[in-house]
Amino acid sequence: MSDPAARLQEIRAAIDTIDDQLLTLLAARTELALEAGRAKAALGRAVQDPERETALLARVAARGAGALTPDDLVELWTLLMAATRRAESQR
Repeated sequence: MSDPAARLQEIRAAIDTIDDQLLTLLAARTELALEAGRAKAALGRAVQDPERETALLARVAARGAGALTPDDLVELWTLLMAATRRAESQR
């Protein structure tokens, strides 16, 4: 049987690696959202697009992510979209 303390350390290292990947992906997503914001501005559209956000939340909830519930995913993406809108409005 393996050492539980060593296994915990391995698990935490793997989580740290995934967190780093998530941060890289979030930065890339934010840059694309900022580019979309510039495109919307050029088209005279508002930063917030309720139809797009509703469709995105439905897609995320339907796709699922392991043990995370659809409600958890909607909450995460709602927070992500709010943070992205703040970043768009600050530029």
